[in-house]
Amino acid sequence: MMKHLIHASLAALLLAPGVAAHAACVYPQAPKAIPNGVAATKEQMLEAQVAIKQYSSAVQETYLPCLEAEKNESIAALDNMDPEYTAKMANIETVHAKKHNAALDELTALADRWSQELKAYSAAQKK
Repeated sequence: MMKHLIHASLAALLLAPGVAAHAACVYPQAPKAIPNGVAATKEQMLEAQVAIKQYSSAVQETYLPCLEAEKNESIAALDNMDPEYTAKMANIETVHAKKHNAALDELTALADRWSQELKAYSAAQKK
């Protein structure tokens, strides 16, 4: 009995439109900390640079394209004969825009912080 319940639950999840697409787009983890440019070593700054580049790549080359595909799949799965088609499509577009903009906002904020610390590091090295 329990086995049938589990199979039925899994089948329902797999058949639900959009569930697989939502699970596929994993928001990348931003680097936890950026070294203080005034006190950081060259090695710390280089490690941070690698982490930031990896994060930027994950956002721009994986996460954002995944969101776009997820949005397109969700819209394609809608029934255009549904009286609420326009509202559902608008909702999908709104959610997509919020996720997209949030990812870019976080990436931009990280890049700005990195730029400040890199300038501080460069200034400290000239002293």
